[in-house]
Amino acid sequence: MRRIVTTAGGLVMAALFVWSSLRWFQGRELGAAAMQLLRSPGILLFMTAGYGFSFVLKAIAWRLYVGREREDRLRDYVYPLFISLLVNHLLPIKLGDLARTGMLVRITRMRWDDALHSVAIMRLLDMASLLLIGSVGAVLLGLEASPKWSAITVGSLMIILLVLFIICMSLIRNKWRQRSASNVGAAGKVQALLGFVKRHLERLWLIIRSRRGAVLTLLTLISWMMEGAVVYGVILALDLRIGPLQAVWANGMTIAGQIFHVTPGGIGTYETTLTASLGVLGMAGAQAYTVALLSHGYKFVFAYLVGIGSLLLAAVSWSELRKWLNPRGKKESNES
Repeated sequence: MRRIVTTAGGLVMAALFVWSSLRWFQGRELGAAAMQLLRSPGILLFMTAGYGFSFVLKAIAWRLYVGREREDRLRDYVYPLFISLLVNHLLPIKLGDLARTGMLVRITRMRWDDALHSVAIMRLLDMASLLLIGSVGAVLLGLEASPKWSAITVGSLMIILLVLFIICMSLIRNKWRQRSASNVGAAGKVQALLGFVKRHLERLWLIIRSRRGAVLTLLTLISWMMEGAVVYGVILALDLRIGPLQAVWANGMTIAGQIFHVTPGGIGTYETTLTASLGVLGMAGAQAYTVALLSHGYKFVFAYLVGIGSLLLAAVSWSELRKWLNPRGKKESNES
């Protein structure tokens, strides 16, 4: 069910991307815009600093949630994020979180399900931050709450929540099956499932309601605001009339749409959602399409550079990475 929903959504986004490309793609104009960006070293530095620092903030928040800020170095959490980013820009399905989880297990020697729990919770915080940016941004920007816009917003939120629910149920079902294999009878299966869910919910509630939870939630929110530097940098380079708050909002809406990731790096999905978001803000379709292509192209280059660099610096072999991306590899790591 999860794959059906995400695949269907991704295919719709891809179809819209093809339509927008046929309508607005102009090679000469796009090349000129790209050169204009490359001839703006100050803006490129601004984009890189903002985008890179957003991952540092995510790493700080993640380490706070794990509760090992005194034992682990910050780079031990930055490397998995960059490797996850690389994987998501190489594969047509989002497996970056598995690589992120495997890297954390390798560094901290914690249980696989505990590491996956922390990654899943940080992903939920990411989505909550993006939804907050989307809703608050819409109010601050004074976007008209027309029936059409309201229907699209409510529909999108319902789809996102449905996908998140399906993902959570899939994780619980898979874990239940693993635990059930070593237990005999229905009573043992139910007890294993309830124990697994209870342990992780108790941990989540303990951290979220504490001061630590408030800090890591704020850091996550700020990190997604910082990522808007990429979109805003392209807008500055092209001398378009869109402000920083608008760029942050458009970026947040775009990343939320990446839940329908069915191509490497979300090609098509990213361009469609960013073009639509900038269009809502009043930007012409051709200009919005150009901003989407350039900002996504920049993110691809960034992902390859920092991802490969992190693999080398952390001494991660391709065989080790493949094992993390393989469900059987998860089981082996948890048993070791």
